[in-house]
Amino acid sequence: MAQSGNRPPRRGQPTKGGGPTNGASTTGNGNDESAAERARERLAQRSTSGQRQTASQRARSAAPASPRAKQQAAAAQRARAGGPNSRRGTAGRPQKRSTALTVTIFGTVLVVLVVLVIVLVSVTGGKTKNSGGGTKGYQSAPASVVNAVTGVSTSAFAAAGSTPTSYGPFSQGLIFPKKQPALTMNGKPLVIYVGSNFCPYCAATRWPLTVALARFGTFKHLKITSSGPSPEVYPSTNTLSFYGSSYTSPYISFLPTEQCTDIPSSSTSTAVQECNGYLPLENLTGTSLKTFTKYDFPPFQTTANKGGIPFVDLGNKVVEDGAFIDPTVLAGYSHAQIAQSLINNPTAAPASTILVAANYYSAMICKLTNGKPGSVCKTAAVKQAATALKL
Repeated sequence: MAQSGNRPPRRGQPTKGGGPTNGASTTGNGNDESAAERARERLAQRSTSGQRQTASQRARSAAPASPRAKQQAAAAQRARAGGPNSRRGTAGRPQKRSTALTVTIFGTVLVVLVVLVIVLVSVTGGKTKNSGGGTKGYQSAPASVVNAVTGVSTSAFAAAGSTPTSYGPFSQGLIFPKKQPALTMNGKPLVIYVGSNFCPYCAATRWPLTVALARFGTFKHLKITSSGPSPEVYPSTNTLSFYGSSYTSPYISFLPTEQCTDIPSSSTSTAVQECNGYLPLENLTGTSLKTFTKYDFPPFQTTANKGGIPFVDLGNKVVEDGAFIDPTVLAGYSHAQIAQSLINNPTAAPASTILVAANYYSAMICKLTNGKPGSVCKTAAVKQAATALKL
């Protein structure tokens, strides 16, 4: 079964405002780039039989200091690709049990049910706070957050413009597959997203992706969550979650999959292990599974980068290889502060980075919709982003 990395953005994009370039990032929490890189590498570790390494692990990765730290540091998301060791591959397949085990099984049913209830309550009742101050689990996004994210004004998009900031967007991670069949659903171009709530790079990607998609359609039931707790890199990064949401648009279809929560579990179950020690949410299936296993692996991806998240496929015309923006631009901000910045100060962080990235995403989507609607696709910032991406 393929394993996926919790993939950071690629660097080297021109900057605006005198920020660092060529791999340097301003963190606001004391992490320098080398430390962040080592942390990202440790995220890619996961103990399997024969000590097999994930595709995104690097040779200089250091082992965590303790068993629990090792489990937490192994946060590189494994794509549930449907192989024999995946949740999808084993779901619904009964185990053969001896007669002697039957009594024990009946004796443990009550305990299992109680555990399941506790898990469901902890996941859906996500109002508790983790050590980093983020929302543990998930909960419905407040109306103020949803309205701010989905109602960004044309003037705010224009003010942010199309010049990348020091935090991104990083277009080096975009792939443009050639001569591939159009990806559609319900007769419209399809955008596929694959991520997990614990993933800090997914956390960063969701903000501009949601803002961009909202220009073409309508979201319902958006959630808020945060990335995994310490010792994850960029712990408790506040973000949105697509889990349980719906999206309607006259122009495009959107199919998201959030595979795992940000809630650590000590369970040794296959499902938890596939989520690298976190409680699971959704299986990767159908069109999303087929698209992910084709375009997030060689020959479309390098062997080193295969199977990583976040993964975004825009109609098979553009594939995102890694986070589009740096999670550090969100450090220290609450959900409400991030959302309100889009309205109150679109030319300063974190809004500036989110809105520039949203203009880039909008340009990619306009490529799928043949320039519709004109109220989005004909704006100067979107046209400039399209030119920068050579769309």
